[in-house]
Amino acid sequence: MLILGGFLIHTYWTELVILLGESWRILRETRIRYFTLAFLVYILSVYLFAVRWQNVLSCMGYDLKAKSLVPVIFGGIFANNLTPASRTGGEPLRIFWVKKQFGISYTNAFISILFERLVEAIPIVMILIYVLYSFPLLEIKFLPLRNSLTLNSTYLLILTFLAVGISIWGFRAKLNSLLKSVQKNWRQLKKSFIPALLLSSGVWVLDIIRLKLIALALNLPLSLHIIATVSILYLVLGSLPITPGGLGIVEGGLISILLYFGLPLASASSFVFLERFISFGLSSLIGFLYLFYYGGFKIWKNTKSH
Repeated sequence: MLILGGFLIHTYWTELVILLGESWRILRETRIRYFTLAFLVYILSVYLFAVRWQNVLSCMGYDLKAKSLVPVIFGGIFANNLTPASRTGGEPLRIFWVKKQFGISYTNAFISILFERLVEAIPIVMILIYVLYSFPLLEIKFLPLRNSLTLNSTYLLILTFLAVGISIWGFRAKLNSLLKSVQKNWRQLKKSFIPALLLSSGVWVLDIIRLKLIALALNLPLSLHIIATVSILYLVLGSLPITPGGLGIVEGGLISILLYFGLPLASASSFVFLERFISFGLSSLIGFLYLFYYGGFKIWKNTKSH
C-alpha cells in the first residue's frame, strides 16, 4: 500500500500540488461563524445522545444525569475512531465504563444500548428512503406513489434489502437472543420508546444541520438531498470494518459522491476535511481528554481483555 501510494503521489504530483493549493485557498476563506456553529451543533447532538441513553436507563431503574453520561459518550466516540467499523470499540467501552462508575450491570447496559440502536434505525430508514427517492439518475416508471424512481436508486434499494436480509439470516441466532433480551425488558423499555425516537430523530436532524453549516462555511450550494445523501453514506462507510474510524474509506466515498453531484474536487475535499476535522479530529481530542481525566484508558484495556 505504501509503495502504491508513493507511486500515485509521484505520478500525480503536479495535479496534487494544484489541488492542495486550491483547497488551501478555499479553507482560508472559511466563514468561522458557520464552522463554530457546526461544531456546537455536533456537541449538542452528543448531548442528545446522552439524554437519550439517560432516559432509557431511567426507565430501567437507574437515576443518572445526562451530563454524567457525556464523558462516556465521548470516550466511546474516541474508541470508535480508533477501531475498524463504527461502534465496534465504543459500545463495549460504554458498557464497562457505566458498570464501573455507576454500577449498571453489563446486561442492562448492553440492553439499553441495543434498544437505542433499534429505535435509531427508524429515522435512519426514513432518511434512506428520502435519499433513494431523491437520487438524480436515469428515471423509470416504478411506483404509483411517485411518477418516477431513478434506475440506480432502484438497484441500490434492492441491494440494501438484499444485504439486510443476508445479514439477518447470517446472524439470526444472535439476533434472536438479542431481541429476546429486549422483549424480556419491554415493559420497562416501552416507556422510553417515544422519547428515544424523538431524540434519535433530533440527532439526525442536527447531523444534517451540521453538514449544511459546513457547506455554508465554505459557501457551497448543497441542497437538502445532497446533505442527506452525505449523512447516510457517512454512516454506511464508517460501518465498514476496513480501517480505524473509516480513515480513507469515508473521505474517498464522500468526496466521490460530492464530485458526482457536480462539486469541484477542491471544494469537495475542503468540505470533507472540515467535516472530518469536527467528527473525527475534535471529537477524538475531547474523547481522549475525558478518557485521560476519568481513567477510561484502564477501562478500555479491560474491554480488550474480554
